[in-house]
Order: sequence, then structure tokens, then C-alpha cells
Amino acid sequence: MDMKMVKVISSAPGKLILFGEHASSRGKPAIVFAVNQRLEVKIFPCQKHKILITSENFKVYKEEYPTAKLDIVTNILSTFFKKYNIAERPIEIEISSTIKPGFGSSAALIIALFDALFTYFNCHPSKLEFLQICIEFNQSLKGYGSGLDIACALYGGMIKFQQGRKPEPLPFEQLNFLVGSTGFKAPSGPIIKAVRELEVKDPIITGKIFTRIGELVSLGEDAILKNNQRLLGELMNENHKLLQKLGVSSPILDQMVNAARKAGALGAKLSGAGKGDNILALVPNERVGEVIQALNATKGSALPEVIIEPEGLKTEKIE
Repeated sequence: MDMKMVKVISSAPGKLILFGEHASSRGKPAIVFAVNQRLEVKIFPCQKHKILITSENFKVYKEEYPTAKLDIVTNILSTFFKKYNIAERPIEIEISSTIKPGFGSSAALIIALFDALFTYFNCHPSKLEFLQICIEFNQSLKGYGSGLDIACALYGGMIKFQQGRKPEPLPFEQLNFLVGSTGFKAPSGPIIKAVRELEVKDPIITGKIFTRIGELVSLGEDAILKNNQRLLGELMNENHKLLQKLGVSSPILDQMVNAARKAGALGAKLSGAGKGDNILALVPNERVGEVIQALNATKGSALPEVIIEPEGLKTEKIE
């Protein structure tokens, strides 16, 4: 096949965590779902005999690889060519994204770019092998992470994730989640470091918290499968209390969670590493307007346009 005629387009969704923050990196299960925001990668031949990278989101235009302006992209490319012994070829890479801060854009980038490279160079591994490649890369890059965001970007929909196990898709009925945004991205590294320090200081208490979060995942899975939304909301509320005990909530997150509950949400909790980013509320249809209004009256705001995305990684190869 003539590589000059090939163009690959890969895209992956963002994500939100329903249950399992911080406990998932300690071997406990988690429930996570994809959202209707996507990151797209295009790869096509380059006429200048170079590897050029463009991303409007990062204000990078035809930057030559390797580049410090996009460290994660440079690292993915270096890993791909060296680890899999693939000869570099002149290509252009274009990256565009609608994923907002706090919705897992780095995981979507890892999945979409690795997929586009494997597809373009005709050497794609199996789905589970590909998942493990991306999880290992993410961990080596950041030094932390269970891989749940990577798995969600690959599988889409709602999944149950646990380290070392195949992700399990979870069927669900009319779960009306409403997202609230703090309006700022909290760096995950310092939060995760603080939780580790708390774990060293008080291993018994934190161990019980992580164990209970794992139990909430199993109870939450059952509630989802039975469409028991009242129970699901109660479990979300308990999960938020446990995350407060880990010290990862914040005044703005607590304000938004409380506002959602008072306005009629069945349950609400922070979603993600904590401190900033987002909250997630389970809201009956008849109370959606009131909860939106309540969230908009806080220091944050409602994002009613964010819904569950059924599709994960999507790939198109044009020859």
C-alpha cells in the first residue's frame, strides 16, 4: 500500500467518574462514563519530509517533532517509534478538542494519538493489548493513575473498571446526570500526593475509606442495573462524604453539591481528583430546571449540555 495516500482520523471522548476516585488506584473498582466531548487526531502524509504537529487548542502550528510545546505528544511519538521499532516517516498530525478542563483530555489524547499512529503504520494490537499500552504510558508519564480514564476513552458508555481486569460495560436506563463546573482545573498531582501522605499518616482510617468506596461501587452497579435511582443518589452522597474525609473536596465543591441536593437532586458528589473541576448530580426530570438554577447561583455553573457518550474510540482510515 502507498502510504502517501493514507489519512487516519481517530477520536476519543472525555469522561466523568461516578464512583471510585482515589480508591481505584489502590485496586478497588470504579464506575466511570464517557461524555459528549471529543478529542480528534488526524494523521496524513507530510510533503516536507518532517513530522509536523498542529493544535489550535494549544496554539501550536506545524511545530516540528520533537517539541517542548507539546510534551505529551512528543513523548507518545518517541514511545511509539522506539518501543515498537517503527521507522519514522514524514507525517502531519492535527489535534483538535472540545473536551473542557476536568473531563479527561489527556487520556483522550493518549488513546486517540496512539490509535491513529498504530492505524497509520498498520500495526494495531488487540483491544486489550492497546488498553494496556496506553495505561502503562499514562502511568510512566504521570507517575500515578489507575487507568480508568484511559479505559473510558477507549470503551465509551458507562463502564466498571478495576486494575488488572477487563473493563465491563454497564447498561443503564435514563440516568439523568447534571454536571456542575467550578470553572477551574485543579492539578491532580498535588491532590494525589496529599492523599498518599494522609494514607501514610493514618493507614487504618484511609484503608477503611478506600474499602468502603469499593463497596459503594458494587452497590452502585446493582442500583444502576435495577434502575434504583433513589439508592444510587444516596450512594453518591455517601461517596462525597468519604472524599471529604480524604481532604479532596473544597468549599466551592461542597457549596455546589449542597445546592444541588437542596434543589431536588437525589444525590450529588464531586467527580475527579477533587478541589476543582466538576460535580455530578443525579436529578429527577421534573427538578432539572431548579437544580440548574441553584448551581448557577453558586460560584460555579451548570453544564446541562454534558451527557453520557455511548461511543468510545472511533477510527476512520481513508486510502
